[in-house]
Amino acid sequence: MRRSAWVRIGGAVIVCGVLLAACSSSSSSSAASTTAGGTEATTAPSSSSFEATGSPVSSSTVDGKWNGSYQPNGGGSGDFSVTFTQTGSSLDGTLSISVACLDGAKVTGKVNGDSIDFGSVQGQCSVDYKGKISGDQMSGTYDVGGGVGGTWKASKA
Repeated sequence: MRRSAWVRIGGAVIVCGVLLAACSSSSSSSAASTTAGGTEATTAPSSSSFEATGSPVSSSTVDGKWNGSYQPNGGGSGDFSVTFTQTGSSLDGTLSISVACLDGAKVTGKVNGDSIDFGSVQGQCSVDYKGKISGDQMSGTYDVGGGVGGTWKASKA
């Protein structure tokens, strides 16, 4: 066989391998199955992790009220609730907490897959929450600055 034929065959094998890898790792695929009558049925594609613009879209819905608790690194604990309005991956909401400078504070943030990042600011007080979402549960860490922070967890109300 000529060398150019081997180069073409090798190139075709590489292209097929790349296409196969891309298809098997895709997060938005259609599933096809054969029905009892022998016809093929295709299900709708799963939700994409990107909008048409290429921006990440959340796969978690956090819209609504969440009740939670927090534990400062130095000990103690407290309760809070936050009500989110989610638009795409953006969050807006209101925080209810027994910390005077934060109670009723406006909340803004982002959801990206199972990650959540939101913060609230009211007057001289602010806090930044980061965490992970798993169904109707979320948890993570918070930081109020100056090395002060702790952990938090919340459940969908």
